[in-house]
Amino acid sequence: MESNNLISEIKKVSNISSDLKKKFGLEYNPFPKSGIAYIGESEEITSKLSPAYTKTAQEIVTYMQDALEKAGNNKSPDYLSLIIRGEFGSGKTQTLMYIKYLFSAIKTEQFFPYVVYIDNPGGTLSELIGAVMSQIGIENFRRYLWDGFIKYMSKTEAGENKTRKETFLTEVIKLKGGNTVDLFSLAGVPVEDAFNFNWDSTEISYKYLLEKLLTGAKSAQQKDVNRLLRSYLVNCFMEEFKTASVAEYFYEVVTDSLSVSQAWDHMVTGDVKNISKREFYILHAIVQIAKEYLGATDFIILVDEFEELASGRISDKDIDNYLRNLRSLIDNEKNWCSVFAMNAIALKKIEKLVPPLADRIGDRIIDLSPYDLEASKVVIGNYLGLARMEGFNKDELYPFTEDAIKAILNTRDTTLQGSPRFIMKCCFRLLQSAAKELKEGDVIDEKFVKQIIGDQLN
Repeated sequence: MESNNLISEIKKVSNISSDLKKKFGLEYNPFPKSGIAYIGESEEITSKLSPAYTKTAQEIVTYMQDALEKAGNNKSPDYLSLIIRGEFGSGKTQTLMYIKYLFSAIKTEQFFPYVVYIDNPGGTLSELIGAVMSQIGIENFRRYLWDGFIKYMSKTEAGENKTRKETFLTEVIKLKGGNTVDLFSLAGVPVEDAFNFNWDSTEISYKYLLEKLLTGAKSAQQKDVNRLLRSYLVNCFMEEFKTASVAEYFYEVVTDSLSVSQAWDHMVTGDVKNISKREFYILHAIVQIAKEYLGATDFIILVDEFEELASGRISDKDIDNYLRNLRSLIDNEKNWCSVFAMNAIALKKIEKLVPPLADRIGDRIIDLSPYDLEASKVVIGNYLGLARMEGFNKDELYPFTEDAIKAILNTRDTTLQGSPRFIMKCCFRLLQSAAKELKEGDVIDEKFVKQIIGDQLN
């Protein structure tokens, strides 16, 4: 193809945008090209894409009312969960996005949920928890871990009359040959008040503390001090997280000066050994971070594509381990709520492999049904409303006619009949074609639908 022809083809995109405005009063084509909801869509847009069926909306409201009633109630023995059940292309992702929007919209002083959306559950529970960690962020984790260490050091060991901080500093001074002056002089602390060193300052950090501890120390002494501080940090994290591997990883997260440490990368990708059945300690830390540093009263996880567990890419043994660990997580840490999106096959697999887990997460289920004519009209009207130019007084479905929508629903492949994803993809394609081929005042009718996508229709 010659350059002039290529340039002409490229410019057609701007022509389509202009034609959408001129012919149909639309700022842009609002339908998702792939038929899938945009995960990063703004709340303003998501708010206008409410469920097509009133029954679905009411079931969501009931779940959220229960979440609101539970708000901040850490002592509740009940675990609040919801399953969005639907087949491929049934609108599960869009439903999760709408639930996420609603949680944001109903925030109050008493109910301020921190909501995390996970687009893939991974192949192990560690991967799922790692995905949650990545959204919390390494700096928040460092802050939480370091604050925990400061509190740990302010306590006394059983049978001791000195705090861990005092014991630690005494050991450091010994390692440095009793050189108290060098240890504290740079911090502006008189020698006689060495143990009143401003340990609890909000400005103190691992790097700051280590710098003060190593001041005036010789090379061999520096190594000894480093080892001593490391032992205290690891012991602190062992006491909190009950497993050596997690304690070691968190030590690396705290002490690594990089913005994204190798240890952190391992944690957020789930590539952490020997933490099976210990994930609830990490989730507990995540929940506490959300509450202490992000102002949340509640923590909510929305997990999409949970049917990936039943897709065949994961062995039955690994699925069994994943689900049993998830059950253990829920049993040990109820201070969070969840919404899982999956198909019927995945839920049946859970019911077969780990019935108690199915009971815990399947307390309530919302089934997403294929769209009928009225539901399709509601959704298509909602999308067109996003792009409709102000003052353009046409029918809310314009340029689509009701007969056009009926034709879209009458697919040859019965599995696509009423599929939200298929309908959205068709509407995008039809609107693009209409902008190029129809005249101002024309409509997308049954004839035009069959002309463009007739190979997929009866």
